[in-house]
Amino acid sequence: MKKILLTTAAIALLGAGLVAQNNKILKFDATPKSVPVSNSIKKNGVRCATLTPPKQWDEAFNKAVEEYKKSLPTGKASSTTYTIPVIFHIIYGTEAVGSGHNVSQAQVNSQIPILNADYGGTGYNTSQYASMTMSGHPAFYDYATANSLPAPDNNGVIIAGSGITFCLATKNPSGTTLAEPGIDRESWSTHGWADPSTESTGANLMSLFDNTIKPATIWDVTKYFNVWVSDGGGAGLLGYATFPPSSGLTGIPSVGTTSTDGVWMAYIALGNIGTAQAPYNKGRTLTHESGHWLGLRHIWGDGVCATDYCNDTPPAAANNFCPWPTAYPFHVGTCTGSPNNSPDGEMFMNFMDYSDDAAMWMFTTDQTTRFHTALANSPYRSGLTTSATNLCNVTV
Repeated sequence: MKKILLTTAAIALLGAGLVAQNNKILKFDATPKSVPVSNSIKKNGVRCATLTPPKQWDEAFNKAVEEYKKSLPTGKASSTTYTIPVIFHIIYGTEAVGSGHNVSQAQVNSQIPILNADYGGTGYNTSQYASMTMSGHPAFYDYATANSLPAPDNNGVIIAGSGITFCLATKNPSGTTLAEPGIDRESWSTHGWADPSTESTGANLMSLFDNTIKPATIWDVTKYFNVWVSDGGGAGLLGYATFPPSSGLTGIPSVGTTSTDGVWMAYIALGNIGTAQAPYNKGRTLTHESGHWLGLRHIWGDGVCATDYCNDTPPAAANNFCPWPTAYPFHVGTCTGSPNNSPDGEMFMNFMDYSDDAAMWMFTTDQTTRFHTALANSPYRSGLTTSATNLCNVTV
């Protein structure tokens, strides 16, 4: 999104100021369990609780992106392909396998084709894009070209395939073959941890995972994409992620560490069967959170008409909780001034907005470039494809 960098902005402060900012983000209202989860999420505005990375991370990662772009043929996206092994840590109480929070293998399996289609630019409702045009061009094409982004090769369509695929890990870190590919089941009751379903705020839930559950269950972050699945309690959260670390940057809030790196997500948003609940039952929560895990900011830049550092995503005044269908163009003119005057309005269907699952179905070329930058450069991402050679042999 726009993509004029704020060179006069002060260096973001760590410590008390950042903690205060994060606490403000995380003060969610507790919601009675009788309230439908979708209403709770929309009431609290916390589909995603991923913390905004500080300026130090933005600067380092954006520098890496620009260097990566210079390595590509002029006007072309990267043709490199990547495979990412995934391990789902299912956090449950005493339920039998396939019951309640202890979700079934089939439900876990249902998430992988969704990820692969979404990252391939062919996911659910992508066909809706064909009906969206502006000035005789596909949606957002004029905006992308006006902001100096070369037109993609596929007739101006800016829905981008990423060359990234995900697979279920078949072995644990010791090399033992998993009885259930891609699954590590961990009982909070057996381990003596707090029950995630009793956490009434996002801050408490994230603290439980980041300080207790993640460190006790995480698998080698250089070889696995770790995803934790549990009840979200009364916080009304669907997920949160860590950003890819950069070499030389340590101790940066919201950036993955060897004990926290990965994604947490609610079991009611996993895949598209079993416990998945509408309107978050198309598997797009993990698509969104893995976007952060691979270096994407929210489409509105976590501010009012702020930047997500992608030239082909129009600015947005705030997050959008759009259902499907939603009229296009959407919210035209909410952000003013060049290059922010997009005739296509806001890109509510981008995976990095907050729309309902059926209403989000695209990444763009610049977004996929950030993915490739992370996978080529981040110390926790650059070895994943190599590890997939030994860890993945299951297709679902």
